[in-house]
Amino acid sequence: MRFTVNLATRTYLNHRLLNQISVILITVLVLFLGWNITKISWNFGEKHRLASEIKTLEESLNTRPGGVTEKDYNRQQSMVRFFNEVIDHKGVRWLNLLDLVENATPEGISLSALTPGKKEGELKLEGHARSFAVVRRYVEMLEGAKAFSNVLLLSHQDITVGENVRGVQFSISCVVQF
Repeated sequence: MRFTVNLATRTYLNHRLLNQISVILITVLVLFLGWNITKISWNFGEKHRLASEIKTLEESLNTRPGGVTEKDYNRQQSMVRFFNEVIDHKGVRWLNLLDLVENATPEGISLSALTPGKKEGELKLEGHARSFAVVRRYVEMLEGAKAFSNVLLLSHQDITVGENVRGVQFSISCVVQF
């Protein structure tokens, strides 16, 4: 038996093919880089152009049009502000709010008014209760609920309705998080 020993144990790499693939890959990546830089610079230019157009449009909207007196212009602006506030108040999800208030209201409490405040989520609750202990329990339940914070008892007073019926009229302020 004759054993042959292969002295060429080195692995053979085709360096020419490897260099060609590397050059093609680097060329494609450089082309993609150039295309991305062009796209980004075009987007920045478009952003600045749109920002300047928005600024000119806002300036034209904020100036008083010709032929309109200052008094009429101010009256119109106040009406716009009023209607924007009405729209903001309409934006309250009343059904969700009523569900939250109903779930936090115990027996013996009769709410007479729910008034949204000027700040976001602010709410004023007014109502009647059988006794002050029920009002105290109501305030504690509101404080314990996750949806209500900054619960404050604004006012309370004893009331008499008829000869035998007594109760407490109260007002509570809180912040509601939907």
